[in-house]
Amino acid sequence: MVKEIKLSNCIISENTYPFIIAEIGNNHNGDMAIAKKLIDEAEKCNASAVKFQTKDIETAFPQELLNKNYEGPNSFGKTYREHKQVLELSLDNLAELKKYSEDKNLIFFSTPFDIKSLESLAKLDMEIYKISSFHVTDLKLVEAIAKKKKPVIMSTGMSTIEEIDAAVKILNNYNCKYLIMHCVSSYPANPKDLNLRAINVLRDRYNCLVGYSGHETSPNIAPSVVLYNACAIERHFTLDRAMKGPDHALSLEPTGMDVLVKRSKTLFDAKGKEEKSVQESELKARKKFRGY
Repeated sequence: MVKEIKLSNCIISENTYPFIIAEIGNNHNGDMAIAKKLIDEAEKCNASAVKFQTKDIETAFPQELLNKNYEGPNSFGKTYREHKQVLELSLDNLAELKKYSEDKNLIFFSTPFDIKSLESLAKLDMEIYKISSFHVTDLKLVEAIAKKKKPVIMSTGMSTIEEIDAAVKILNNYNCKYLIMHCVSSYPANPKDLNLRAINVLRDRYNCLVGYSGHETSPNIAPSVVLYNACAIERHFTLDRAMKGPDHALSLEPTGMDVLVKRSKTLFDAKGKEEKSVQESELKARKKFRGY
């Protein structure tokens, strides 16, 4: 088992505070000022990392979907293509945001949705890569990411064990250090569907580090995964859940992210070890009430 993943400013392991990813994704709405403000707020919340998404629109989506009418309250264009084009940041934009993040001691990375985007992102020399739940079964993309010889985080929403097996086999073939995220791909996710005990199933089956990527609206559930020895937590992050755009409503605002980070650290401190012993803080009461 890979017991830890070392990054430039932190170690991801079961023995350290959880690695908290503020998933900005598309919540910048194509606006660099909003993107930087989100990074500022992630720093204030003491998140460990910020993550974006990168897509070559014509490659990542079927032409039929791109040509469809997409007018509505959360649309930025008349067609799905126009909508996605507005939300996409250029490689120069991402390079600027990477430096902006790293100047604030935040890990920066972006999820590639296709091989063309992966090759563009490789020019940024990111420390870690993400395989989204959407792409667990895109084995060509999984292999292309594995070939980069960087640590990998892979979410597992809407995936069967057999589908995860196939992706993990590729990661193992390339001797990747990886962390698997339990995830439920419903937007937003009902707490009754979260099945957090699957975290233990994933750890036992793949003998690897495990985390949690959540889409529930509450900030109060995710911190509890620390008690299952989850070492990373990812949540969508926004300035305002009422903003126009597809992911804002299921995201955490800065106040929610602040709660998540603080509670995760508190629960990590409270978790302790799998043993029963007298704590040093108990000795005074033991002496007073038992005389020894």
